[in-house]
Amino acid sequence: MSWTGEPEVVVAVRTALEHCSSVASVTLGGSRERGSATELSDWDLYLEGDPETMMVQIPEAIASFGPLAAFWEPLAEEAGYMVVLDGPTKVDVFPAGGRRPIQPPWVLSAETLVRIDGHFWDWSLWLGGKTLRNERDLVADELRKMHDFLLAPIGVAAAPTTLGEALALYLPARASAMDALGVSVDPELGRQVSDALRRHRVVT
Repeated sequence: MSWTGEPEVVVAVRTALEHCSSVASVTLGGSRERGSATELSDWDLYLEGDPETMMVQIPEAIASFGPLAAFWEPLAEEAGYMVVLDGPTKVDVFPAGGRRPIQPPWVLSAETLVRIDGHFWDWSLWLGGKTLRNERDLVADELRKMHDFLLAPIGVAAAPTTLGEALALYLPARASAMDALGVSVDPELGRQVSDALRRHRVVT
């Protein structure tokens, strides 16, 4: 069975998760399940099974798809594995009963810059979907949270008021961080997300 509008890559991810020994079932949730998704909305997959084993097997299953970004959401106690695949296509995987401690803001270093970049673009793609749905208050709150958690640690002084401003502030800060740390970041994720946001007129 396939879900309405489900891309082939999401079918493949869902099938891989269904074949994990710890997973009893995979169901669709969020705006895709409600029928209120925008062109940029993510695919929320809810898994039932053994929480601890699922949290080990989920990253292993996702890694085979060569994600542009993949990480456990650092700002929620409910475990959620955030994934951005080529396209870009955002898939969020929630193992029922999985819990993780909320993390402190990022600390910039040569070891964390690539992960910060993945978190920024995943967050921006998610906010693109919320912007298309005109959820202005949520977007404003999330941009303030983004500043405190991610942008300020890489040197952005003031919180952005729009998603376009967030991108405009982040890119030079990332460039300065790469120069200072001697670290390169693969631009492909940022290119794909930026192109998608422009294509749907979320940013100019």
